[in-house]
Amino acid sequence: MNRKKIRQIAFWGILPLLYSCSDSSDDQTITIYQNIVTFAGNGPVTANFSYQKINDSPVVTLGVRGSLNDERVSEGTRLLITYSLPDDAIYGEDCFDVRLRGLQTIYTDTVAPLPYSEIETLIKPIHLLTIYRTGEYINFTASMPELSGRRYILRADKETLSDDTVRTYLTTTVDEEKPSFNSTQTGSVDISPLWQLPEIKAVTIEVNNSNNPNRKKFTFVKDDKNGV
Repeated sequence: MNRKKIRQIAFWGILPLLYSCSDSSDDQTITIYQNIVTFAGNGPVTANFSYQKINDSPVVTLGVRGSLNDERVSEGTRLLITYSLPDDAIYGEDCFDVRLRGLQTIYTDTVAPLPYSEIETLIKPIHLLTIYRTGEYINFTASMPELSGRRYILRADKETLSDDTVRTYLTTTVDEEKPSFNSTQTGSVDISPLWQLPEIKAVTIEVNNSNNPNRKKFTFVKDDKNGV
């Protein structure tokens, strides 16, 4: 393509971001998708990835011809992939002939319990852009300074673990705070240690959201197929 017209459609709390690129000379359109996925391992012909679109929607498997270096990327790793589909494929259905256009590691964590008195000392502002659940993961994007050693962590208030709704807190840490440019950062937190407990009906996530002080608490309910 020589000249591209790019249109972005962003859904609050859910990927993909959809880009349509049109060539002015041949009027061809390529649709590019982006999803947070789990590396499901290398098969005989393809490297395989799985994702869920939102909440408890079905698991979708994507295959890319070739293989990943599984010494560097182990099975179960969460990644952000950018890809296009064959003309006869449908987004949201299994496809084993995906054209990979980009792959990157993301921030990851697993929820862990702490007394609230300790959580309180960890809470830092996050310029939150999106947050949503896919299966047993909470995914988010944030615009934050690009600093070495940054981590995003989710901690559960230990005293609420026996309740039907567990309170959790999303925060960030860095080795050293210093001026830096902002970048859009993607993270995915494994909440399965909480989500698999039969007595739990919901998880709340509180964020010191510097982007929107009116959106600081998010509730994710089990068996909610329609979103937050």
